[in-house]
This record gives sequence, C-alpha cells and structure tokens, in this order.
Amino acid sequence: MTMTSFEQQIQRLEIIVKTLDRGDEPIAVLLELYEEGMGLACKCREYLETAEQRVTLINQENG
Repeated sequence: MTMTSFEQQIQRLEIIVKTLDRGDEPIAVLLELYEEGMGLACKCREYLETAEQRVTLINQENG
C-alpha cells in the first residue's frame, strides 16, 4: 500500500467497516477486507499514540 494520510486511512477504514457490516460480498473478499482493516486500524492507533506523545512532550517543554 502506498503512503496515505491519516485521514485517508480512516476514510478507507470506514468504507471497509460498512462493507463488512453489509456482509453482501463473498467470504473471501470479506476476509481480505477484514485483514486490510485490521492493518489500517493498527497504523491509525500507532499514529494517534505518536501524536499524543508529541503533545505531551510539547506541553512538558512549554511548562
């Protein structure tokens, strides 16, 4: 997958969730989407954790 912004990853994740919720795709497609979604969720969580650490550091530096 190419590098995408956090917002694009969230957008893709929302599409995947809607597709999985509908459940009208073949099981093989749903499994692939599930795997992609879990990967995106992990990347987004890591991004948010890094952002939180940066905010904490900035707050500490600026008292």
